[in-house]
Amino acid sequence: MGAFGDRLRREREMRGITLEEITESTKISRRHLEALEGEHFDQLPGGVFNKGFVRAYARFLGIDGDQAVADYSAASNEQPEAEDKFPLEIHEQPKRNLNPRRSHLPLVFAIAALVGVLVGYAFWAKSRPHTNESAAASTQHAPPAAATTAPPANAPVPAAESTTPAREATAASSPSEPAQAAPEKPVKPEKVFVVQVKAKEDSWVSIVADGKSVMERVLTAEKNKKIKAGKTLILRTGNAGGIEVTFNGVSLGSLGNENEPRTLTFNAAGLVQ
Repeated sequence: MGAFGDRLRREREMRGITLEEITESTKISRRHLEALEGEHFDQLPGGVFNKGFVRAYARFLGIDGDQAVADYSAASNEQPEAEDKFPLEIHEQPKRNLNPRRSHLPLVFAIAALVGVLVGYAFWAKSRPHTNESAAASTQHAPPAAATTAPPANAPVPAAESTTPAREATAASSPSEPAQAAPEKPVKPEKVFVVQVKAKEDSWVSIVADGKSVMERVLTAEKNKKIKAGKTLILRTGNAGGIEVTFNGVSLGSLGNENEPRTLTFNAAGLVQ
């Protein structure tokens, strides 16, 4: 095994990662991953696929992908390809007249539709004045309402007490006010918990909070990372003795030995496993 493949294998084992985990995440077959670590480059598809495998492998481990690709090119003696190289050649196509024998049927249909709309509007406009005249004539022949309801001039004025029942009837006939809507029940806020990771020495750390990847890299010594989550938080490390973990400000103590891989799962109640 050469230096390139041996470095990939050591970086993977230091983080406690298996080839199955890389295969599940990157969709690269285990056979191709073993060929990379064993430097059996003749068993790979070749070309840009090999560099894509190397870059995806390095990204999953949290190491420099460009440096890994450069190491692969040196180990495989493969010449770097130009970035602007395109696998297909595009030739300019001669311009052609679109639909040289255009049919006139769409234009004929459009003109016929326009004529139909104009004829319909003319009939509607012609019938509208007749309708208005009929309504005006019926209004003129109707007897005036004031003549049938006006009291005689010498009729006595009703007493003041008669206005009280009218007011009560008006108040009774008025629509009732709409009932106030019942207050909505307040939505119970989701409980949030906080997990903090502090590195005592360089340690690889992977954190997934509520199904979203927060970080996946080497946390250098004396650096810390604070994460908030509402449901679940999964913490993985390749150096359990090199980090300190606190849950909502409470230290969890020793997690394991140096270079020991551990996986911890948290929820709102605390450490699950």
